[in-house]
Amino acid sequence: MEENNTEPVLLRELTLIRHGESTANAGIDPQGNFTEMHDPLLSASGEAQAEKLSAYLADYGFDAVFSSGLRRAAQTAAAVASRQTSRSIFVLPDACELGMPAEYRGHTFEQICALCPDVDVFRAPGTDPGALLSVPDETPYEHEERYFARARSVFDYMDAHFNSGEKIALVSHAGFLTYMIFSLLGFSDFQPRQDFRLSNTGLTRILFYKDSTNKYGEVIFDCVNERPHLKPGEYIV
Repeated sequence: MEENNTEPVLLRELTLIRHGESTANAGIDPQGNFTEMHDPLLSASGEAQAEKLSAYLADYGFDAVFSSGLRRAAQTAAAVASRQTSRSIFVLPDACELGMPAEYRGHTFEQICALCPDVDVFRAPGTDPGALLSVPDETPYEHEERYFARARSVFDYMDAHFNSGEKIALVSHAGFLTYMIFSLLGFSDFQPRQDFRLSNTGLTRILFYKDSTNKYGEVIFDCVNERPHLKPGEYIV
């Protein structure tokens, strides 16, 4: 095989982050509250996790921080962005968790802004300004193809907007991030009989290179579910 001596060209460095512990993760009874059941806030432990993550990433130099439109992700993204130069987050609705019931219409953009007072909140450029911030699911978990399609749409969005070596953070959810990872591994319509453990505020960093410039491939997983900012007792496994 002929060796590729081309200098690798890094297009973007994407850090996938699962949100901090939510009240649902903590087992706190929503007591029939429909919103708390499907769109919970961070728990007290989750807020602490997000702050430790924020401190750990303070000098990382993200060019942009994205979040799903669900509250626990926005809170976590806001904590991360509060120590970045831009102090802003961009809401990307397609990064919503799986299986959101059609009856839940999500919070408004104004409510997400109020939830994150320490940073500026924007809709991701190029997204529909009138779209819901959560992605309703008419038949939860029954048609996996659409989850892969949504994962691909997020990668396509990043590809369309960041191609100069930028460092991007995306705060999302264990289910959706898993589909993003499987999509990169070549699956397109069903989840294989394996899974990834993605802990609260776990970091998965992926490097994307220009075609044929990196001898090890165009997509490189630098780390999966790293938690250097937390002690073992501070995260859910």
